[in-house]
Amino acid sequence: MEFFTFVVMPPLNVLDQVSQTTIQLILHEPFYGHFLTGLVKELNQEISTISLGVNANKTVKLALNPDFWENTLDEPAQRHGALKHEVLHLVFRHPLQGKQFANRLLFHLAADLVVNQYLTPAQLSKDAITLERFPELQLPPFRSIDTYYDTLNDAWNKTLRQSVVLSPALSQLMLTGGALAGHELWHEEADWLSAAEKKLLDSHLDDLLRTTVQRVGSKGIGTLPRILQTQLQLQSTSAEPSLDWRRYLRLFSGAGQRTYLKNTIRKPSRRYGVNPGLRIRNKHKLLVILDTSGSIGEDEVEAFFNGIQHIWKQGAEIMVLECDTQINNTYIYRGKAPLEVSGRGGTNFDAALEYANHKSAANAVVYFTDGLGPRPTVLCRKPLLWMISERGVVENTPAWMSLLGRKVKMNGSSFLIL
Repeated sequence: MEFFTFVVMPPLNVLDQVSQTTIQLILHEPFYGHFLTGLVKELNQEISTISLGVNANKTVKLALNPDFWENTLDEPAQRHGALKHEVLHLVFRHPLQGKQFANRLLFHLAADLVVNQYLTPAQLSKDAITLERFPELQLPPFRSIDTYYDTLNDAWNKTLRQSVVLSPALSQLMLTGGALAGHELWHEEADWLSAAEKKLLDSHLDDLLRTTVQRVGSKGIGTLPRILQTQLQLQSTSAEPSLDWRRYLRLFSGAGQRTYLKNTIRKPSRRYGVNPGLRIRNKHKLLVILDTSGSIGEDEVEAFFNGIQHIWKQGAEIMVLECDTQINNTYIYRGKAPLEVSGRGGTNFDAALEYANHKSAANAVVYFTDGLGPRPTVLCRKPLLWMISERGVVENTPAWMSLLGRKVKMNGSSFLIL
């Protein structure tokens, strides 16, 4: 007689469920899944559904009401659709456009009309804002937010002035405030950012979009609707990095990150139809070499650590290596610069590059230096970026050209921390 032991798996919490849904999107709709991996997620009982918000460092967050996720979005397709809905708002930069429209409620309705057209019927909730909700207005498909806003605004103004209900659904949404459902944090956080703060947030979205496009490649983008492909092309073109060395450093450090799926158990899940042990892992490890030779001034050290803080805030795991003619100190950077650095001798680049080749598991290397020293004889086997201080070697001179790898001149003493 055989006996079987059944192991009851504990239910996944909401954020784990979101991760599982993201994995499914990576497998089947990779653009959306990879985009989501770049967003901070948090639970928020104060909002009604799901909403985009702004973190303290002016990056985007995705907030979810756990009751809504578990009890209202009870179908996998609806969960896919809810997350895709938020990604599409970011692709079209809707959270940054609120102040451009006089009537905020109509703006939020128009934004939902734009993005919901890219979801399948199964991915839409029963109360989703769609063109079909307003048949009297004869809204054309796949138009801009301005087109939908103008049509909705005209209809609502006629309703107010002539006391004639042109669209019952529109009147109900406007009178009950239903247009703000799912957009609460836009209104509370994004709408009231200063121009400088919006620029930081817009820059973050540029980087997030560019990284996602690089990860999924042309094949992943090619599965999207043609109109959305065009939108992404326009966004990517406008987001091309300028010669700003700060942005170049951020882009280089982000290139060390790769998203991949990891199996944690062998057998497929009977509950999910996929392997529940799949986890999203981000490889994002950098070796940052700090020139601590005697030619480096205290202001340069400060600028170097501002740069390290800048890329650390983007989510990188950073190993710092202090080096002059030899390696003097190594440590994991955790968001705070040391009181002093070790070294202050001569300069030799080879010791640090040997360490990068043979002892470091980093995906890329950033070398902060003035470039003043003997020509390195060791060729770095990993992507290498030389960050040359403002007082360092001059561009296109023999000393500059002797540093093999990408080189960027730091033309300022500090970073703008994002």
